[in-house]
Amino acid sequence: MGPRPSARRALLLGAGCGVALTVLESTAPRGWWGGALTLVHLLPVALAVVVGGPLAGAVATLVAMVAAVGIEAEGGAAALVIALKYGAPGAVLGAGLARRLSLTVTTVTTTGVALVSLFVLLWALAPSGITPLVYLERQLAAHAAEFEGWPARMGGAGEGGVWAAEAARFVVATLRLAGPGMIGLGVFAGVVANYVLARVCLRGLDGFRPFATEAVPDHVVWAVILAGGLVASGRPAPEALGLNLLLVLMPLYAIQGLAVFRHFFQRIGVPRVLQAVSFGLFALQPVLLVAVSCIGLSDLWIDFRKIRQAPTAASG
Repeated sequence: MGPRPSARRALLLGAGCGVALTVLESTAPRGWWGGALTLVHLLPVALAVVVGGPLAGAVATLVAMVAAVGIEAEGGAAALVIALKYGAPGAVLGAGLARRLSLTVTTVTTTGVALVSLFVLLWALAPSGITPLVYLERQLAAHAAEFEGWPARMGGAGEGGVWAAEAARFVVATLRLAGPGMIGLGVFAGVVANYVLARVCLRGLDGFRPFATEAVPDHVVWAVILAGGLVASGRPAPEALGLNLLLVLMPLYAIQGLAVFRHFFQRIGVPRVLQAVSFGLFALQPVLLVAVSCIGLSDLWIDFRKIRQAPTAASG
């Protein structure tokens, strides 16, 4: 990267990114489309940090917070949401991109900050006398109840109704058994989407690690072994803990598995369009994604790409 812009340009860049974040937040519709738009909400602050430095990122967050106070009826709560939900994780994502950290390190760190911010938000927004965990349980129960009514809204007749009922039962059972893991998985997926889009926006800048060389630090496998042991314990509480842990670890090894595929795609010269289609199918099919995660985990021992002979292979 080139030298940082002047303070004036950093302020202007941060103000522009803050306006972009305000537009995204204020115009986002509710429901599924609103959820889809949240996949780009970290971009304004992250790009401001990468291009303009910490000053631009701070200005972007501040501008969006001030705008939220003026737009929303409950301005204080809206500003807090901006700062914790988008400002803090976006700044960490931008710092990881600016320092050219690996995808795994950047996304895991950003996800951790996002989850801590989410807990702080729950603590701040929970009704008086209710702990954040209880408030979270109530939110999960509300989402479970919403999914239970999903088949009825789709008609509930024919093969489509049967499929909808089975899908709803699966989602509800998963939420009740592994709600925290599902939350972590959802936050991580959103962070990865923001990372990928940020890399697309920053295309042309050098210093980024090729995706085909991405690898999860080797010592993380002990967490997988621990989670597998808890699931196999046969006791409800350890099983639930192990399942939640596996849900959090699975996307890390899915990324490593996709990197293995990327390596072989490049070796045999698969066109980029077909690579993108293949990765899209992997992401949309849970069974395939689990298979890719297993390939990523087995890469620890098989070393498909022969990268663990290099000193940086397990450094993350």
